[in-house]
Amino acid sequence: MGEVDRRKPTLLDTGSKVRHKRSRLKAVVFHEFGGPDVLQLEDVPAPSPGPGEVLLDVLACALNHLDVDVREGTSRFPVEPPFILGLEVVGRIAEVGDGVEGWQVGDRVMPFLMGTCGDCRFCRTGRESLCTNAGFISFSTTGGYAEQLVCSTRHLLRVPDGLSDDAAAALQIAFGTAWHMLFERGRLRIGETVMINSVGSGIGSAAVQLAHLAGATVIGNASSDDKLVRAAELGMDHGINHATQDVVAEVMRLTDGRGVDLVYEHVGGTLFQQGLDSLDKDGRLVICGGHAGEVVPFDIIPFFRMQKSIIGSFVYTRTEVESCLELARRRQIVPLVYKTFPLTEAREAMATMERREHFGKIVLKP
Repeated sequence: MGEVDRRKPTLLDTGSKVRHKRSRLKAVVFHEFGGPDVLQLEDVPAPSPGPGEVLLDVLACALNHLDVDVREGTSRFPVEPPFILGLEVVGRIAEVGDGVEGWQVGDRVMPFLMGTCGDCRFCRTGRESLCTNAGFISFSTTGGYAEQLVCSTRHLLRVPDGLSDDAAAALQIAFGTAWHMLFERGRLRIGETVMINSVGSGIGSAAVQLAHLAGATVIGNASSDDKLVRAAELGMDHGINHATQDVVAEVMRLTDGRGVDLVYEHVGGTLFQQGLDSLDKDGRLVICGGHAGEVVPFDIIPFFRMQKSIIGSFVYTRTEVESCLELARRRQIVPLVYKTFPLTEAREAMATMERREHFGKIVLKP
């Protein structure tokens, strides 16, 4: 009889329900609202997946300006500290809960921003971004500024091979939002002219790529010439430095006094009104944010006399993200990562984003 193998069985075996177990993990937590200094790296209890859930080892998490609003207490979402930020996560399944089918330990995934119900009138009609019972990553779960998180399998999307963890983390919100704004809400068509505000941001640089791919003429603006140079490399046709140039005058010069068909707006403040003033008759402005000013003056008369439209846009659908993942797999679009930071430097990562130094996305890695 041969010698007995006394080694402990590995938890990495294919088909195992658990990759590894731990009792504590590192996470970036804030206990009160405020600036980047409220972020603390702490040991927190490790989560365990319940029925229909998976535990993810976080591989990368992209930063977003909503994280800043949540941290400062201005997001208009119900937030109660202590809170772990992080909406845009890529991870590898470390454990599956009871009743989970179709997913296994070792799968590389990204949680879709929302766990939608699938039953409300919006989900049933393909408008899941308006789901009446959605659970957002970091709100209904812990967030991605951590070594692990638990989420429902309703959130999960597969990450294609060949797309790095950092690139995948930088893709979902930027490109999903841009797709939804440009094509679903803004109805951008081949041959139209679009102005994209703040092309150096994650969703701005994504919109440049998608609009160019769709055959539109792309006018972009940014606060520096360096960012305009980078955007031109992505397909932007004309650039405007909104810190030194008159945006509306430049748009009219570039379009022979006509204006643009669509404005892609996510900044707010003065750029919102400049966007409206840059529209052609019957033009559309689609907007998803207003970090530079959420409450703005509004001139009603030219708005209705020129039959302009303001269109709200909120997140995106799972199908739109899957389309963007496929384009990235084919290398027809490129998620841009400005810089990666370890969890220990989460404060500096957020401060860098708030200083608007970046072109593309900033990513945290455990």
